[in-house]
Amino acid sequence: MKKIVIAPIFNDTHLVKLQIPNIIKSINPDYILYNEGMFPSGPESTTNVDNDFVNKYTLDGKRGFDYEELQDVISDAQKKYKDTKIMLNPMEYTSTDAPTNYYHGCNNFSDFGIEIEEGDLIFPYEGDVFHHEDDADTIKEACNKLEPNQGLKTIWVDFIVNQYYAEEKTLKPFFKAETGRQRRFVIKYGTEDYYRNVLMNFMTQKYDMLEDLEMITYHYAWFRPGKYAEMRLAQLNRDPQYWNFFLSSIARVPQFKYKRIRVRPNPPLDPKLTHAWIRFCDFDHPEDIKSHPNYVEPLSDYLVDKIITQEETLWLKTSYSFLNIYQT
Repeated sequence: MKKIVIAPIFNDTHLVKLQIPNIIKSINPDYILYNEGMFPSGPESTTNVDNDFVNKYTLDGKRGFDYEELQDVISDAQKKYKDTKIMLNPMEYTSTDAPTNYYHGCNNFSDFGIEIEEGDLIFPYEGDVFHHEDDADTIKEACNKLEPNQGLKTIWVDFIVNQYYAEEKTLKPFFKAETGRQRRFVIKYGTEDYYRNVLMNFMTQKYDMLEDLEMITYHYAWFRPGKYAEMRLAQLNRDPQYWNFFLSSIARVPQFKYKRIRVRPNPPLDPKLTHAWIRFCDFDHPEDIKSHPNYVEPLSDYLVDKIITQEETLWLKTSYSFLNIYQT
């Protein structure tokens, strides 16, 4: 039985260099495989990849602008972690469908000289996800119980700007005792049809075929400094009003005053719609992410408690006031 982590990535070097040691500590796989390349229509199949995008964010229309640094990161990791085979493949995608590209970016094992066999554990990753090193035993025990054509999904928490704010809809298991966001974590390979079926839910994120693993996947979706943040805005096809509101809203995050911040302007203006908000949270994070530029110095216990214990209604009023000012 082989343990294989495989991930399609594009301009993720700032995270990948921290992700590799995190993968070693939490999963300890035999292989870490990275397929680097741009999805022709982006991660949501809607990116306008024009000449301006290509010139700003790629080296040659396919490789990311940080590809040369990525090569150095992989080379250094290969020398440091000799018990794990760490490989980089320049990927060329042809489809304009993001799920199809994700599937191909997690299924080209032959390009790495690897033959997949029944019983292999495959972890279809993304370049911005981490797992806590303290969950290594939990991961090992859960994987040992799987049979071929079975897999696990975890609780995904999407962090915004720094480690103290996350998408409220992904925090529902922690403050509302409701199901939040769950996505694939590991598949024990049995048949190609089962594996493909799981991966093709990249956009729908419907994983009824997978069992629950009560463990957090730390998704640092908006840990993107400088040019990486600019590229993210260009990748996601939203109108200017949306981005103006979003950027104005997340500018309030470093103030550490608010329990909830509305980051999406779209109606209806219902405070119960958790997808419109980000929410303050206080988790113990994986050790390796703590050297990322978006990870801030820990707040005092006093300030954390002050924010967490705020009344919900107070921040609803504040957010509505901000929304009204913006719209006028």
